[in-house]
Amino acid sequence: MAVNDIAAAYRARQSGSFELPNPLHKYASYNALFTLSALTEGQIKSGSYLTDTKLYSVIARSAGIGPTGNQHAFRDDEIKRFEEAGPGIQNRIEIDNQKKQYEGYEASIQLLQANHDIFFENINILSTIGPNNERNLANFTKMEFEMHEPYGVTLVEKIRAATFLAGYIDYQDAPLLLTIEFKGFDENGNTLKQGMSETRKIPILIAKVDFDVNEGGARYSIVAVPYGDLGFDDRFKVARTQFDLTTSYFLGKDGWKEKMEEGLADQMTQEIEEKARLYEDKYQFEIEDGLLSNLGDYVTDEDISIHGGNTVAEEHEDIVENEFQDASSSIYSGQTQQVDSGTTVTKAFEDFLLNRPGFFDLARDFWRAYLTMAGYPVPNGKGKDQEAKRTRFIQDLLTDESKSRELQAVLLKHQYVPWFKIKSTVFTQTRQGIDPITKMHPKKIVYKAIPYKIHVLKLLSTGFSIGSVDWSKLVRKNYDYIYTGENQDVQNLRINYKTAYYMRNVRGDDKSENESGIKKAIRATTNLVFGREQAPEPLLPLRNYPSNIKGRSTVEVTGRKGGHKVQEFFDYLVNPTADMMRIELDILGDPHFLCQDVFTTLKELNNKKTDRLIKIDSDFDENQFNSFNADQYMPMINLRYRLPTDILDKQGTMFGDGQTVQDNLFFNGIYQVYKVESKFDTGQFLQTLFCVRMNNQQGQGLAPSVINTVNRYTNDNALDIRKKNKDKENLIKKRKDDDKDLDKYINNNPLNISP
Repeated sequence: MAVNDIAAAYRARQSGSFELPNPLHKYASYNALFTLSALTEGQIKSGSYLTDTKLYSVIARSAGIGPTGNQHAFRDDEIKRFEEAGPGIQNRIEIDNQKKQYEGYEASIQLLQANHDIFFENINILSTIGPNNERNLANFTKMEFEMHEPYGVTLVEKIRAATFLAGYIDYQDAPLLLTIEFKGFDENGNTLKQGMSETRKIPILIAKVDFDVNEGGARYSIVAVPYGDLGFDDRFKVARTQFDLTTSYFLGKDGWKEKMEEGLADQMTQEIEEKARLYEDKYQFEIEDGLLSNLGDYVTDEDISIHGGNTVAEEHEDIVENEFQDASSSIYSGQTQQVDSGTTVTKAFEDFLLNRPGFFDLARDFWRAYLTMAGYPVPNGKGKDQEAKRTRFIQDLLTDESKSRELQAVLLKHQYVPWFKIKSTVFTQTRQGIDPITKMHPKKIVYKAIPYKIHVLKLLSTGFSIGSVDWSKLVRKNYDYIYTGENQDVQNLRINYKTAYYMRNVRGDDKSENESGIKKAIRATTNLVFGREQAPEPLLPLRNYPSNIKGRSTVEVTGRKGGHKVQEFFDYLVNPTADMMRIELDILGDPHFLCQDVFTTLKELNNKKTDRLIKIDSDFDENQFNSFNADQYMPMINLRYRLPTDILDKQGTMFGDGQTVQDNLFFNGIYQVYKVESKFDTGQFLQTLFCVRMNNQQGQGLAPSVINTVNRYTNDNALDIRKKNKDKENLIKKRKDDDKDLDKYINNNPLNISP
């Protein structure tokens, strides 16, 4: 069920199937069991590790390894493959090399096969699952765990042996599989059936191992990251040469993808010539099918039919038709993109996408883009007449009191706005062998832009609200921090409230404000939309103030209006810790927040294309792993805090029938979960949810106002008024009836806030 269907959401909520309780509440007692094992490159490329029931080359396990660790047969299979290929000289050489390598690992393999137990103790997983200031539009996860090995110091040798048996020589870059299983009993002592919903499988890369050795063995402190995060290592993500990326499209000859991959290939060639390496690493950039082309029809009706109407790309082409280099491109005059040495390739990728039609429109002119995407019957068609008609239509809709409830229904039904994330995976070219200079396997590094949905409450501006909505019916998790038995999860709550908070209203670059006349005024009209409510939530008033502070983009454009708004939106999105209201909510551990899709890698379909392993188009995976799909949707929770009061003598209860001030504290409401810390310590599983409060959740729901900017641009110079009026009269004479209507509309709207 798609969460952006408001009617379906309410129906599901009423039937009890939308809100989801903690699955661990069904256990009377449970344990979280951890296993560390090896992975082959074939499992990474196919993604079969998610569904494989058997674990191979077990290195450590919470419950003990037992009599067998299920060793990989990869090396034996390699020898068998060459033997079956025939008695040729090359095959014999390969067989001899395989056997010689095996001899060098024989002692380590014997240690692995001895199944000496290593136990997990404390585990901490800090997972940033939303846009953030560490990785911008990519996830960031860090894992720390302690392990105890009685009477031995064999962990590193066991890892070396396990990864060798899986096909890797360079074990320091080899993937391992961390498996988490929740097992326990019900109140009658019966073992509960365990499914995939109580299992998480995380390919990891061990980054650091510290250990203390004493008479009782060794204690290890390990730092690890998801294996897909290897693509964000500085050796891969940072460009070491300079090249140009100026282009108007992604695929095809001289497209952005081709230029980026060629630039990085030239970097490899230079390093080979400099004798810095012998084998090249290969880069691959992808955009998921439909991410750009389907921005105009991303929502569905109850009957799964797609809304009609123009796509945002088509609308965008109408708006700036004279600024395009040609009718089919999406690049503006004067747009350039340059990658310098030291620039991260992921930043260049994000900047390219931010300037595509659709994403650019959402940040620059939210209402026009949003209504088009939501399938609202905005007039379509090309040409200046239709452009003027659409402008009037949108402005009338936003300022018409009778349309306010209709607008609210649109916002409720289409709660999620399309955006994107960057996902990475590294594939190791194990059969090419070790580079004799770097002593590493050559790699293929894949960066892929995948769809991501942002909740509309994240985008509400100052003074604007959807109205009084019971958002608790539209989220998966409701947390009641009250002093009764209703509170099953919340342990503690910390609140960070910035009372001096205001949003930046970034000014444009004066150099780009070079367009004049009615054309510019028409385009600017629907941009300046402000809420008519002073403060929809009086104790959390959103304010803004002009600013010229913004992040730097690798894309530079002259002659285009609105680019500063794109960067402003991006800066706001990736800095959740700077929001006005931020909380840290300590809860009993909930596997729903161990988001399986965040931990997975991409699977390889062929040499040029990859795909996600989990592609369920919903905020929650109810089919297999029972976890939030945080790679695709912004996770949302509802918090309700109630202060204890004196017991009511006549009723014998703490809370009366009606609501009091204590029932409606200003920090109650809907929060975005942007980071989750999961702590497994001495058998206890706790989590801390790092959240930011969404904007203007309650209010009157008044239609917003539109500040008309025509006079600001047409009468900005008092000495030039007479000449401009003369030009305007000449223009009126040449226009058709529709143009005359437009001119009349402009003259009847002086510089003020519309009623």
